[in-house]
Amino acid sequence: MHKIVRLIVASGEQCADLRYAAGFSTPDEFIYFDDGTRRGVVMSALEYGRAIHSAPRDVEVHAETEFGRNRLEILSGIASMLRSGVFLVPADFPLALADRLRENGFKVVPETGAFFPSREWKRPEEVEEIVRSQRAGEAGCRRAFAVLRETDVDRSGRLVWNGEILTSEILRGEIDVEMVRLGMLPTGTICAGGEQGAQPHNIGSGPLFADRPIVMDIFPRSARSGYWGDLTRTVVRGRASDLVKRAYDAVLAARELGKSLIAIGADPAEIHRAAAESMEKAGFHTGEGEKAAFGFFHGLGHGVGLDIHEAPRLSLRNNVPFRGGEVVTVEPGLYYPEWGGIRLEDLVWLAPSGEARCLTELEDFLEL
Repeated sequence: MHKIVRLIVASGEQCADLRYAAGFSTPDEFIYFDDGTRRGVVMSALEYGRAIHSAPRDVEVHAETEFGRNRLEILSGIASMLRSGVFLVPADFPLALADRLRENGFKVVPETGAFFPSREWKRPEEVEEIVRSQRAGEAGCRRAFAVLRETDVDRSGRLVWNGEILTSEILRGEIDVEMVRLGMLPTGTICAGGEQGAQPHNIGSGPLFADRPIVMDIFPRSARSGYWGDLTRTVVRGRASDLVKRAYDAVLAARELGKSLIAIGADPAEIHRAAAESMEKAGFHTGEGEKAAFGFFHGLGHGVGLDIHEAPRLSLRNNVPFRGGEVVTVEPGLYYPEWGGIRLEDLVWLAPSGEARCLTELEDFLEL
């Protein structure tokens, strides 16, 4: 019976599993293999030198020319070297390549679950990289705070900064530039003001207004390591209404409750449920309107690592208890189309020792 070879063919910039397994990344595709005894990479001439320098000691580095002239010949050569004809591949493995391998007598089996389940439980060095990204995100958010404090208000209630109307696009640019200076690759930073904030993934556009909530969700990715950070703050430049203040307090209390319940053996679904119930008890209900959902209608959080959204999920769909090592967001929110949204997000590491440590240091406040 043939032994199974785990196989990935992808770009490290696009495939977190490949970056995790190989220990480095390239913009171009390369091949990773692992038969349980030997693991290695096969590189083009363009990337061979980088792999020699960057790959961990236990990862063999091969040149494509050792095996053949095209992808099929190279994979056939790997199979011959490892004496196997069975490849276990990720669910998103290229279909055309899988078909060609099967046509040439190889068995290609897609993995139905996580290709590397161990990614869920972070090593200390991974946590350090996540913290570096988180600090850069916090610096970007503080830059936004500084810009907002410098604004004036025109007769229409619009914020004015440096003599021009402050827009979501301008504020996002200030956040992103700050993070780029710190080695990050910002992607899709959210600066959603007023009613736009009622749509959790609306990145925001157009003028920002005084006395209305502005949701800022920032997720920087390290250009060097590939690890992400994730944080959200909601602020009002000026005076918030009593309703917005009450919503803010309810979300903040739910976030702190959720963080306090993260522990080894805790059920993520129960943590989500507790946070949701706390906001209901504060008078903020969840339901379906004519055009959109309102209240708290997304998961409480998710894992963060080499992907911005990865296992485990803090949601009603996940009853797998925490075991220690997870890094997760806690991000309750309240959303109402009439006035906008409030979301507050911290990042928490549940250490193998059982200590739940908040990785976010950014301050909380509503008005500035």
